[in-house]
Amino acid sequence: MGKMYLFSKVRGTVTHKGQPVQGAQLEREYRWAWKNEVGKDAAVTDAKGQFSFPSVVRSSFLGSFLPHEPMVQQTILIQHQGQTYKAWMYDRGNYQDLGELKGKPIVLKCDLDAPLSHKSGIYGICEVV
Repeated sequence: MGKMYLFSKVRGTVTHKGQPVQGAQLEREYRWAWKNEVGKDAAVTDAKGQFSFPSVVRSSFLGSFLPHEPMVQQTILIQHQGQTYKAWMYDRGNYQDLGELKGKPIVLKCDLDAPLSHKSGIYGICEVV
């Protein structure tokens, strides 16, 4: 039974007007279609505006050998001063570690002043660095 990564490790920084944002609340959510599982966790930025989330890993005996199309909806929201910002929205179609970015670690720079954008299947205000 192999590991099935639903959300790879994420780390990043939140800024506003070029300055680090301390105390911003981040909520990460995933929706795994195979098991109809929804999970959430949270993080808070430190004095340097930095945050991190660990990998979300599952295993499934049937899922490891029955053919199916992996589908995990991923979301990260940032809440700061009464505003909610869409940081990361992505539909994941694999179970590999770091599969979101084809093996590249997820390191984000999230500028609260940035416009929403859609790049390489990722929607939100954060850019991959």
